Amino acid sequence: MRPHNLPLLLALAVPGVAGAEAALVEDLHGHRVEDPYRALETDEGAASWIAQQEAKAGAYFERLGAEDAAMSRRLDELSRIGGVTGLSIKRGRTFYVKRTGDQEQGILYARDGSKERKLVDPAALDASGKVALDWYHPSPSGKLIAYGLSRDGSEESVLHVLRVEDDGALSEAIPNTRHGSVAWLPDESGFYYTRYPEGDRYNRQVFLHRLGDEPSKDSYVFGADVGGLARTDWIDVSMGDGGALLFIQVSKGWSVSELWTLERASGKLTKLLSAELGALFGSTRLIDGKVVLITNHQAPRNKLVSIDPANPAPEAWRTIVPEGEWPIDSMEHVGGKLAVVRLVKAVSRLELYELDGKGQRIVELPEIGSIGSIDGEAKGQKLVFSYTSFLLPTTAFELDMKSAKVRELAKVPAPKTAGLVVKQIDYPSYDGTWVPMFVVHKEGLELDGTNPTLLTGYGGFNISYDPRFSPTALYWVEQGGVFAVANLRGGSELGEAWHDAGKLGNKHQVFRDFEYAMRHLIRAGYTRPEKLAITGGSNGGLLMGAMMTQAPELFRVSVGKVGLYDMIRYQKFPPAELWVDEYGSADEADQVGYLLGYSPYHQVIPGVAYPAFLGLTAKADTRVTWVHTAKFVAALQGATAGQAPILFHMEQQAGHGQGKGRSDRVKEDVMMFRFIQAQLGQGQAKAKSAANR
Repeated sequence: MRPHNLPLLLALAVPGVAGAEAALVEDLHGHRVEDPYRALETDEGAASWIAQQEAKAGAYFERLGAEDAAMSRRLDELSRIGGVTGLSIKRGRTFYVKRTGDQEQGILYARDGSKERKLVDPAALDASGKVALDWYHPSPSGKLIAYGLSRDGSEESVLHVLRVEDDGALSEAIPNTRHGSVAWLPDESGFYYTRYPEGDRYNRQVFLHRLGDEPSKDSYVFGADVGGLARTDWIDVSMGDGGALLFIQVSKGWSVSELWTLERASGKLTKLLSAELGALFGSTRLIDGKVVLITNHQAPRNKLVSIDPANPAPEAWRTIVPEGEWPIDSMEHVGGKLAVVRLVKAVSRLELYELDGKGQRIVELPEIGSIGSIDGEAKGQKLVFSYTSFLLPTTAFELDMKSAKVRELAKVPAPKTAGLVVKQIDYPSYDGTWVPMFVVHKEGLELDGTNPTLLTGYGGFNISYDPRFSPTALYWVEQGGVFAVANLRGGSELGEAWHDAGKLGNKHQVFRDFEYAMRHLIRAGYTRPEKLAITGGSNGGLLMGAMMTQAPELFRVSVGKVGLYDMIRYQKFPPAELWVDEYGSADEADQVGYLLGYSPYHQVIPGVAYPAFLGLTAKADTRVTWVHTAKFVAALQGATAGQAPILFHMEQQAGHGQGKGRSDRVKEDVMMFRFIQAQLGQGQAKAKSAANR
């Protein structure tokens, strides 16, 4: 008998795919897995199909008639609002990224007192908006900036260095610094940083760079052969106060991490906290010789502890701020105090403590919203942070640590939001678990089941879907619609237990939570299936695929953006091995079953009248390959028994979404809302029936 772990490949005809010769059926650990559209996994195999799909989508939108001028104009107006993000403070000088007006990309600014000065403007390199500022790290004095630039949304950063005083560019141009982490030396003669081997999406490594040196001469500091790491481990670096100690944080997936230290004087490398503890460690600071950090070790909602580097065993830790009812999200050491951010059902709460954890003080913040970036200096007196809500564009604030008074530091023009309501409700999921949900709509909404409703969610990777300003959400509500965000299991809204309840074999609970969000909105009278649209991106795109195949009767239309849909082969497309800790892998006998049980591509059933679906993807996406969307759309088109349109569109000069220019975002939003409103019977025109074969 042939062992179940050996694949059996059977050739089948491939329907509807030009140039394809065969599809496959595989035996994976005893499971029969069909893959009728594998020919779409290569540029050559998909070229003709993609051209046909783009023509098909173009014809569909042409049949809808001319674009609604009022829609396009309003979405463009709202896109010009922008926001202020990515705050950092060094020696009292504040840095942030701001975008407003017709700017395509965010611009890096430095602020001294009331004076704001432009430092890095991507438009100077490409006025079309195809170059983006990916990240930046100021030096300890705030006189130098290391920053990353990439093109076409690829996030393939090249590291550059700028002198702040005179905007002078240094000679540095270090490639392969995707998602770069940088820790400056105290004397600012160089920095530790992360980069990848040429052409590799894995094996993130740490190097030491001296200003003016060729990157090829940089000293290798840390990586797989030093720390015994897996190639999918994620490394970040930070410098302890005073610069004697370098912290090297190693994330092993989204539930476990470890902490290494490098004594710069002696070169001694120590694994301070091991992954064997089965916990996460973050917001690491060196305070009075002790390592202070956030951890969920024996505290699913996190606690703040102090660790003696000479005795790092958990039983020797000192708890500064214990686990509470709501999870701790982040921490800063500033002005001799600790600033702690908690999530109260995804809403940020800012608390101040003495260094011993006593004297808790809650800082009053604006309406229901969330803190984004936050930063402070151990010897400073200012805490800077960004704050946003469904009705407030992301704004920079400054907190005086002595008086606990908050003032606006930098903002963009805000839209008129009078007459709009933001509510947070709880609804029961399939198993009785109460799940939080935000709902935004106009005052006086009648719960008569007739309201066009747009629901979204994420549910994964320990990420909280916080209240945040969205031009698309505001547009929808202005038009009389209801906008809702479900805080599904799999996120961090309620701590690590909430995350664990939506990962690996529990992933089905994320989908059930979203299904029951739809059921609640319908049962409570907000809407009905004919008036309900859903959307999500990336892991949220997977969510859209699951809803198409698990609960198609509950909604009318779905828009999936850069989503994962083939969960049997997803890990074969770099860098998706990074996500095996979250999803599992079909290479494992005990995991292929539950993956196959929900994989949207494999759960498409012939003869079902599927809802309308618009699959949006991007050629330069370096996170989730466009192959997922192509295969899923092809499967839906080949199986559906209905007349609802199922369309595919791929942007040629865009990536996963990060770095996408303002104009390109508006074009995508217009496409999305034309599609949704046509299906819900709104707007200037209604969709005509469209064949899917």
